[in-house]
Amino acid sequence: MKNKEVKGILALVVVTALSFGVIIGSKSLALNAGGDASGESSETLEEFDVSGAENIEKAGKTADGYLVTVRTKGYVGDIVMDVAFDSSASKITEVKVVEQSETDGLGSKITEPEFLDQFKGAEAPVFLPGMDVSAGSQDSSSEAEAAKPETDLSGLEGAEFTDGTYEAKTSEPDSNGFIDVVSLTVKDGKITEVNWDAVTEDGSKKSIMSENGEYTMTEDGPTWKEQSESLAKALIENQSLSFLTTDAEGKTDAVSGVSISVSSFIDLAAQCMEQAAGLEPAQEDPFAGAELTDGTYEAKTSEPDSNGFTEVVTLTVKDGKITEANWDAVTEDGSKKSIMSENGEYTMTEDGPTWKAQAEALAKALIENQSLSFLTTDAEGKTDAVTGVSISVNGFIDLATQCLEQASGIEVAEPEATEAPAEEEAPASAEGTQIDAVSGATKSSTAAVNGINDAYNFLQTVK
Repeated sequence: MKNKEVKGILALVVVTALSFGVIIGSKSLALNAGGDASGESSETLEEFDVSGAENIEKAGKTADGYLVTVRTKGYVGDIVMDVAFDSSASKITEVKVVEQSETDGLGSKITEPEFLDQFKGAEAPVFLPGMDVSAGSQDSSSEAEAAKPETDLSGLEGAEFTDGTYEAKTSEPDSNGFIDVVSLTVKDGKITEVNWDAVTEDGSKKSIMSENGEYTMTEDGPTWKEQSESLAKALIENQSLSFLTTDAEGKTDAVSGVSISVSSFIDLAAQCMEQAAGLEPAQEDPFAGAELTDGTYEAKTSEPDSNGFTEVVTLTVKDGKITEANWDAVTEDGSKKSIMSENGEYTMTEDGPTWKAQAEALAKALIENQSLSFLTTDAEGKTDAVTGVSISVNGFIDLATQCLEQASGIEVAEPEATEAPAEEEAPASAEGTQIDAVSGATKSSTAAVNGINDAYNFLQTVK
């Protein structure tokens, strides 16, 4: 009797254990299939007809709102996402990347919480900085359509170039803080050298950053430096920009291996060529023909720089001519940069003339030219117009200009400022939420954003 009871108890234990195993296994399978541990929050209550809806694989109403599965083209391959919205169909509650094949360590970061958590609670549509979402996601057919660059190149056809080195740069930094600079050299009437680079406020060059891995604008393939050099070489070979056709993203298939946007290069190279062809009028010297009144004039910066120096320029006019010029910088305790550079307390270059020697060479050149118009500068404020001068000369130019204004009685007008929205603000046409892209993976980030907006736009037609 006891044996029967024991056997019965053992059988009951086995059955109970098996039952728990089935329950746990079923729950695990449900979770692996995309279900929610809470049970009902992701359950589809009503399926929507998605036939004819571009990029939408399935959609439906859930207990908490709506769930849309969308497929969009990424940098490498398709990206599939589940996008959940609240009951208003406008606020995003969660985004999950179900499928992707983007580059490891770059585009693949769209699967990480740092990127995806931005969408939780965001009002749709969503957009990246500078992205216009008023018309929805971009039409792939328009992206592929080749077009002539917006820069008018018609005046350069058959133009004769004057020997020299010409330079052009963008008027303000881009969204990553870079100012693009193109320099172009003409010898014997032919373009012999071209260089395209981009520089930050602290002097960091995109070409160098791309070589050491600090700047990666493509997820695979040649570096930015290699692509910019290929582009420059193609311009020298063609002696023209007319071969460069671009698509809606500013990209070209005219140069093998170049996948970056080339719009800025075309615009700045065209400006250099216009200068070489005499089509762009030389910058007017505001003091040309002005009579300078004898005397000594001084100008200084309103506050010390990051090293504690206040810059000072003095200029002496005698018999209507500039006879003396001096540029120095002084600390609060009266220490002069000129003296410090001579005794080794201030060394801004590892080799070459001291700061004092360069400041004196610059002042001497101003006296010889009786004008500042000879001083052209690059994005770092440096010039090749004075031999041996490798320091930034922007401070000297600004203060010397103020001295000349005093001596001539002419006040040089500041360029008229154009009001622009703050960088954080959305485009005027956009309503929704701004999202930050994955660094170095703009294409993948844009694809994800476009896919989410496709899901949002679909819901507006069926809810």
